[in-house]
Amino acid sequence: MKKKVLKCISLAAATVLTLTVVTGCGAKEAYDYDLSEYVKVGEYKGLTYDKIKVSVSETEVQEEIKNRCNSAATTEEVKEGTVKDGDTINVSYEGRIDGETFEGGTSDSYDITIGQTSMIDGFVEGLVGKKVGETVTLNLKFPDDYHNEDVAGKDVVFDVKIKSKKITVVPEYNLDFVKANSECSTLEEYEKSVKADLKKEKEESAKETTMQALWSKLVEASEVIKYPEEELNAIKTTTKDSLVQQIESSGSNLEDYLESQNTDEETIDKQISDYAEGRVFNEMIIYTIARAEKLEVTDKEYNEYIDNMLSSSGTDEESFKEMYGVSIQEYCENEGLRPALLYNKVMEKVFEYAKEAK
Repeated sequence: MKKKVLKCISLAAATVLTLTVVTGCGAKEAYDYDLSEYVKVGEYKGLTYDKIKVSVSETEVQEEIKNRCNSAATTEEVKEGTVKDGDTINVSYEGRIDGETFEGGTSDSYDITIGQTSMIDGFVEGLVGKKVGETVTLNLKFPDDYHNEDVAGKDVVFDVKIKSKKITVVPEYNLDFVKANSECSTLEEYEKSVKADLKKEKEESAKETTMQALWSKLVEASEVIKYPEEELNAIKTTTKDSLVQQIESSGSNLEDYLESQNTDEETIDKQISDYAEGRVFNEMIIYTIARAEKLEVTDKEYNEYIDNMLSSSGTDEESFKEMYGVSIQEYCENEGLRPALLYNKVMEKVFEYAKEAK
């Protein structure tokens, strides 16, 4: 049977496909039967790869130090300087029509970013080039189609005081910066540590690229015998249901969506079927090797990964469910988290067995 490599469905960019797998806490183990009747996995021991050499230049080190300084920048409010394009300033203003103030025309404190904040024509532009602390008188006119009919089309005078502006302060690269942002005690030591960090990142990236290449070789050497209907149909059904749900939540329906994408349901179903076959094929390879090598993702590892996801996103389980409509556990099961974590373990083992090409 023709091999299929996992691939994504080409749908609208805004459409998010949530894919269910039969795995996760409280569910049965995925593919809990003899997979040799369904897939023939290629030889995964002794695969060869071309070693990716990595190096770090002095220019890269200095660029990284510059980036770190920029990342440590702070914003300060100052009472001096000249207003220019891109500046964020704080102003107070009073507007008068025929010498009288009017509702909505006065503010004691208002932030304006030059070039971004939208006001009536001439207001923001009239502040460029003026000094912080200065009071500027602007003789302007409200547009005829202004949303407030009481002032639309009328001449107005604004007295605007520029109270302050915000500036970005990038710390200087010196020993004080090094001591405040690392455990190093000299510039030389810090630069060596930066170089080591960059090299480690490149080595990890090179390893990831190598493992992807090894995985591609493994997929090419493997073959589907037949597809397990339960897993295949589960992914097809859930993918289609999820697509319809996403479309409906946007206020549309499947018929209108298909018309907007210039496609039909038969084409979408074919894409979903191709995706499901590719995904099942990939997962069968993963589980076959995992069982041969006695690899598994424990519930502890799985739950710790979920906890880290929540922590890094700055949310909790209750907030997550409010935002996404499902629990974090359901979300991770739907996204195929356990097979993804198992894939990492499998490929670490495949990489361990692999040999550098001569």
